[in-house]
Amino acid sequence: MPRAKIVDKKPRGRMSAYAFFVQKCREEHKKLHPEENVVFSEFSRKCAEKWKTMGEEDKHKFTDMAQNDKVRFDNEMANYDGPRPTRSRKGKQKKDPNAPKRALFASFTFLG
Repeated sequence: MPRAKIVDKKPRGRMSAYAFFVQKCREEHKKLHPEENVVFSEFSRKCAEKWKTMGEEDKHKFTDMAQNDKVRFDNEMANYDGPRPTRSRKGKQKKDPNAPKRALFASFTFLG
C-alpha cells in the first residue's frame, strides 16, 4: 500500500523588484500577442534591457511591491512551524553472532 504524500504548506518565497517587473512584462506581452509562443531567453534579455534603461522613479513602483511582499513573507514565516514531524524508521537489526548460517544454494554445493 503506497504511503500518502505529506503536504507541506510552506510559504511561497518572496519576489524581488525585478521579478515583479518581469511578471508585468510577461502579462503585457500576453495581452498584445496571445497566440505567440515566447522564447524565454529572448524575452528575458529584452526585459533585462528595459530594466537597465528604466529610471529610479519607474523602478520605485516595483521596489514598493517587493517590500510589501517581503513583509508578507516575513509574517507568514513567523507563523510557519515547519514540516510535520515524520515517524522515524526502525534501524537495521543486528545479526546474532551465534545464529546458524543459511544453507548453500544447490549450485554452490555442486561447484564448491
